Amino acid sequence: MVDADIHILHSSDCFQILDFRCHCTTCSLTQPEYNGSFCVSFVKSGYFEYRVFNNRLEAHVERILLSRPGFEHITRHIDNRPDNNTIFEFKPEFYLLLKDEYRPEGSWFLENPDIHAILLNSTPELECLHDTILRRITENGHDHLLVDNMVFGLLDKIMLLLCGKKTADPLPEGLKKYHLPTMEKARAFILDHFRENITLQHLAGHCLVSPFHFSRLFRQFSNCSPYQYLVTVRLQHARILLETTRLPVGEIAFGCGFNSLEHFVTGFRQKYSVSPGAYRKQMA
Repeated sequence: MVDADIHILHSSDCFQILDFRCHCTTCSLTQPEYNGSFCVSFVKSGYFEYRVFNNRLEAHVERILLSRPGFEHITRHIDNRPDNNTIFEFKPEFYLLLKDEYRPEGSWFLENPDIHAILLNSTPELECLHDTILRRITENGHDHLLVDNMVFGLLDKIMLLLCGKKTADPLPEGLKKYHLPTMEKARAFILDHFRENITLQHLAGHCLVSPFHFSRLFRQFSNCSPYQYLVTVRLQHARILLETTRLPVGEIAFGCGFNSLEHFVTGFRQKYSVSPGAYRKQMA
């Protein structure tokens, strides 16, 4: 078994959210473990290899691991870096509904006897949703229905990626070995400070690399620039506020880090093909 702390952060009728913190300090191979649930795992830090039958999936920041129930797996910890993950574990009866909902587009994975787990490239939007869910469930007396709704929204976006068969390609060995901590720091900093006027120099300095080198590394991990990542996080957070609050659009814009209402409305319309006001009416 893996030496880890596993805490239940939130429980629902259909799923539970787990905080998984590994304490392995040496590269090791676990004993076979049985996966009894459909799981979606976001890697926040660390680096591990997930082995199921002949597949070896390298999980790290900016990757999402999807694992089907009913199969044994082995985990290999790499470079002595214990991993920290959020695991969304869905109950068996919900998994049956999931397969029906995304049939036939998702059947290549959900019902394929030869594919038991896959990696997807994460996106700024998914990282923002994941981070927002974690922040909400740490609030005292948090609204369970709201959290459930956000989790289903997150799952739907992940399933749309899955139906598009956009699986993640392995990164070069040198990039994984030497630069994963850089991306972990950058991701955490953006999610914590997206409301602020972040500069490339500030972000690169926080990660202890030059701005030029940082920009190149960031694109290799995220397939977008640091600025594009930041704007997407801001827009996704604004979208959540439009859905869940009655705050004025202008207050949402400035509260999410946009320096003008016009800039926010233009960016929102480009991203979602609708104005913020019209989007709120659609969701009402």
